Amino acid sequence: MFNVVTIARECGSGGTEIGRLVAKTLGWELLDRKIIERVAAMGNVDCNWAEEMDEQSCAWWERVLDGFRHGGPEVYVGGVADEGVDRDELQRFTARVIEEAARMGNCVIIGRGSQCVLRNESQALHVLVYAPLAEKLERMKYQYPRERDFEKLLRDMDAGRVHYVKHYFGSDSKDPKLYHLCLNSTLGLDACAELIVEIVRSYARERRVA
Repeated sequence: MFNVVTIARECGSGGTEIGRLVAKTLGWELLDRKIIERVAAMGNVDCNWAEEMDEQSCAWWERVLDGFRHGGPEVYVGGVADEGVDRDELQRFTARVIEEAARMGNCVIIGRGSQCVLRNESQALHVLVYAPLAEKLERMKYQYPRERDFEKLLRDMDAGRVHYVKHYFGSDSKDPKLYHLCLNSTLGLDACAELIVEIVRSYARERRVA
């Protein structure tokens, strides 16, 4: 049976809210912000910095700095003392958090390449949530009321997530073969959540009957 749901989402698609609804309905743990908090604790780094680096791959200049780390003075990245933790290390911590959560089960995991980390996990249901541009932009206006160029913000955030999955897993995050279910959130967030919940429950019923 499925005891883990991963939700990859286009920025502004409502995927995070759908995940929250699924977790609430099933009584499962939601891992979104919690992933950042656990990763920050693992790396002993500032939680705000971990959030800023969330779902971002390591830049070339960080790799150069890493080569000098042990031979030079302490380096500061993003306003935080770098004591051996860069984005690559944060990604490894993130994968560990996802794997540990999957072992415990009964959880909904938002993004962070979880569909790839758990691609061989038979008990994980992988979902992709997408939406038309106009609808995503409308949501962005509510999420980032001070932003001026919503289209650029949307492009940049989506590109960052796509590059993260490509860089660390060699996969195209938009490839439907990574998922059991691809949902257009114009169906409605509640309806999308209900579909996911029904799949989890119906699969569990079928397994019990078998």
